[in-house]
Amino acid sequence: KSSNGKALYQVCLSENSRSYFIENETEVDSEWFHPSDKVGICGATSTPMWLMEQVKSHLEIMEENMLQA
Repeated sequence: KSSNGKALYQVCLSENSRSYFIENETEVDSEWFHPSDKVGICGATSTPMWLMEQVKSHLEIMEENMLQA
């Protein structure tokens, strides 16, 4: 929720209207994704790398579940 994070989100949103501002993996909604989507993860300077890795891992599990369905 830093000002840098909000500014970064606005830049992402201007490039891709399907950008989402989340704080952690629990806020990710599987309805946002389609099987052929590509996903980018970014964070402000104050965002810990471990948190972005946690979101990445969550997305990978979601992808596996989508492919198995």
